[in-house]
Amino acid sequence: MRVTALRIVGLAAGALFAAAVVFVIARALRIRARHRAVFGAELPSLDPARDRLVDAPQALYHGTRFADGTAVLAPRWAQACVGDLWCTDEGIFLQREAGGGCLLWPLAWVDDASLLRRHAGLAGKDLPMLRVRFRRGGQTLVSDFSLRGGMANLEKLRREVHLRQGTQGALAALGELLTREPVPGAGHEP
Repeated sequence: MRVTALRIVGLAAGALFAAAVVFVIARALRIRARHRAVFGAELPSLDPARDRLVDAPQALYHGTRFADGTAVLAPRWAQACVGDLWCTDEGIFLQREAGGGCLLWPLAWVDDASLLRRHAGLAGKDLPMLRVRFRRGGQTLVSDFSLRGGMANLEKLRREVHLRQGTQGALAALGELLTREPVPGAGHEP
């Protein structure tokens, strides 16, 4: 009787262990597929030398994560750093200090840019930040930045991003309106 009970406990423990292994492997495969989709996505050819709409040397980059809070495993994207940030009419660029490479956020991929205040590990205190929500490889990611000059410079960057974000930026819609011929009698008369 005792041997049978030990055998049942051993089988149950083995089944639990096998289920845990299958769960860990399935989760690892999902994480791998998600990261391959994001970092396997082809980047558009953007010119970082175009006119700079916003230029922010020594900006704080607080890292990128998936919108659901899951960590990004690529160190260049996950780790916070100091870097030179600039925005052109095509994208946001961040040149990481100490040869860490250049990160790129095409404005056509940006869904939203919002201002917030939260704790910044690099500074060790609460700072105003710009949160950029963007899509890459079918996944939604979130990146946070702080700029010298605080909220005023963050607001300037946020406005530039909002004017050009997505595939149908506000400037494209306004440009179409501004190029139309005025229709006589369509305006208000005094």
